[in-house]
Amino acid sequence: MKRVPYGLEQLMVQAGRDSCGQCGCRREEEHKAGCDGEECPVCGKMLIGCCCDALSPHDAEKIILALYRQFNNLESALQAAGEDGCSATSKSSYLQHAVMRYIFEHVPEEARTELARVFHLRFPGLVPQLQDEEGRGYYTAEQLAEALDIPLAEINERIEAMVTAGRTISTGDGRKLRKVH
Repeated sequence: MKRVPYGLEQLMVQAGRDSCGQCGCRREEEHKAGCDGEECPVCGKMLIGCCCDALSPHDAEKIILALYRQFNNLESALQAAGEDGCSATSKSSYLQHAVMRYIFEHVPEEARTELARVFHLRFPGLVPQLQDEEGRGYYTAEQLAEALDIPLAEINERIEAMVTAGRTISTGDGRKLRKVH
């Protein structure tokens, strides 16, 4: 679904302004990625905190990355984690995605083992099929689709969006990987 340009909002109207008070975009321009003045095209709430997951994977990744870059430290990410209001049964908001990514990438080394244990409890069928020389496990797109209950085409689209947005994705070329299971 397309993003709502500034000035075309239905609920989050900034009356009498020629530009967004948060990001500075002009009338009928897209808000800057991560702007808290942008409206969700589905529910009309603040886009970064809604749980609709309505945008294309490419736009979603741009917003998640912009939010991620706003965190200064682990404490700021943890504080933002408590601000989101999605229910346990709904999808995660863009803010939640940014928080989870930041925490995962900045968690102290001693906590990584516990995170890995909890991850494997949550996704018991998701076991790396290949491993590199440093012991990092690699999953197939098919495994991710099954574990996350997302169509394979959407997994591939999300991976492509992450790469396009500048995220580094570790992929194995098959030459230096060994089969684990």
